[in-house]
Amino acid sequence: MAKKLIIIDDSSTSLNFLKTLFAKNSWEVYGVNSASEAMDLIYDVAPDLIITDAIMPHVGGFQFLKNVRSNEKISKIPIIIYSVLPEENAKFYIREQFGEYFLTKNDNSDEILNLAENVIQKHPLSEEYKEDILMDELYRSKASNEQIKNEEENIVCDEPEKDLTINREKLEYQFKEKYNFSYSDEKIFSEIFPLLYKILDYNLCVISVDYFEKNEKTVFCDIRNIILSPIFQKFLIEKFKASNIVLYKKYAPNLKMMINEDEFLSKIEFNFEYKGENIANIMFYSIEKSKWQTEENKEILEEILFRFFKARYVNKKVSKNKKDGFAGKYLTDKIDLNIFNKAENNIAREDMYTCILEIANYGELRENFGQEDLDVINSKISEKIIETLEKEEQIYKNGEDEYTAVIYAKDSKHALYKLNSIVNIIGKIKYENTDIQIIAGASNCIVNGEYNIYEAQKNAREALESTNNTEKVIIK
Repeated sequence: MAKKLIIIDDSSTSLNFLKTLFAKNSWEVYGVNSASEAMDLIYDVAPDLIITDAIMPHVGGFQFLKNVRSNEKISKIPIIIYSVLPEENAKFYIREQFGEYFLTKNDNSDEILNLAENVIQKHPLSEEYKEDILMDELYRSKASNEQIKNEEENIVCDEPEKDLTINREKLEYQFKEKYNFSYSDEKIFSEIFPLLYKILDYNLCVISVDYFEKNEKTVFCDIRNIILSPIFQKFLIEKFKASNIVLYKKYAPNLKMMINEDEFLSKIEFNFEYKGENIANIMFYSIEKSKWQTEENKEILEEILFRFFKARYVNKKVSKNKKDGFAGKYLTDKIDLNIFNKAENNIAREDMYTCILEIANYGELRENFGQEDLDVINSKISEKIIETLEKEEQIYKNGEDEYTAVIYAKDSKHALYKLNSIVNIIGKIKYENTDIQIIAGASNCIVNGEYNIYEAQKNAREALESTNNTEKVIIK
């Protein structure tokens, strides 16, 4: 019987490297991008071993390790930490844990394979132990199924009630409610899938899109009451020329495993293009002859989905070109405008400047560090900015990588000097030998001859987006 392995790594390059390596050596491999996905998957496959990265967004490898060890049902599963961290850093976290092993990432294919083999030989899991893990998930699945709506017994359904007649206006409104594309794609599609499942009786929905957060194509799958075999997952990745696959929805291990397309009796496929570019593909599969097959339903759905994917594409494309900026977020009541009253503080409104400061390499930092590290980085940046501001000047953080400030200066040359000082001070911050790159844009608060702090921030945004490597601060 093939040894089962779960790999956790938010880097698709590293994840695909390990998946390929172990699959070629006869392991049954499951790869996920986050610790939360892995925790669900453990109960689906009962792995013999887990290999996890240490530094990941939200829940890092060490916290995942702690979570597994504190759960009696799965605490005996051996875990290898495979990270860019030097080994001496990792020992502090894992020295008191049972059966933990650490290996620093490099070109060490044989080393990680040998370590994995040695670990499962030293800490073998009995078939009874793994069956208990699977049965625990099966029990939870059955308990969930017992919640199916039954008015006579007054039991509430856990799944959304389907309305197979598409109401155009209602569906358009529901999709527009999801048009917050500042979220990650994982969050966007986790909200869209339940909406689609309400109106379509599918077992599998597959969305293939350009994944702007990581500059690659990704397949997102919503799985309902089936299991996707690794063969079928590989087929989807190859079909859409993707680099990664993200799976949603837990499933019990006793359900039918789908290996190829021919096992589905119904299928719809929509391919969307905008300005000559493919912006999305979406497919719906059903293991039964589905009720979705009316032409009117398909036309309405195709029209609404096209508008959704077009809006996503345009927004993500613009955001990518704007260095991951938070476009559209302007001043709120977090800034106390009363403090700039000329009579009280002797500050002329024409001397006020609205400024946006952005961490230009935040995407790189997010890729390399966990959330705790990012909090420390932002804390250091905030402290340095606040130290440079004068009493009447204000700043607030209006995004994970962005700050908005209102400062005063006697002219644009003075404002440029002040902002350059802030950028240079922050540029001296290092976090684990990584530089913090800050860019800034600013605008005078007098716009078209009138005091308008909101328009000033829009102008500051435009200035910010026109910065480059040689000119990091621009006053518009």
